[in-house]
Amino acid sequence: MADIDNRDLGFDPSEYDTNPVAVAYRNTLADGLERVLDKGVETFADIVRGLNDVSAFGPDGSAWTEQTLAAELSRLAR
Repeated sequence: MADIDNRDLGFDPSEYDTNPVAVAYRNTLADGLERVLDKGVETFADIVRGLNDVSAFGPDGSAWTEQTLAAELSRLAR
């Protein structure tokens, strides 16, 4: 079996943050988004409200606003 270089798949492990706090934050945000979206929310405002309701707060521990969540999702998507 040929070795696969993860960089060929668009993933460079050297660019991935392995800080345990950062990983826990991303996992909490992902879990919160999954819980909220599973409820069938239809608007971005509902997603923000849902994340705050399940205590999946922002990286600084504050409640989400539409602006802060949009900025964070954009940052994480890079």
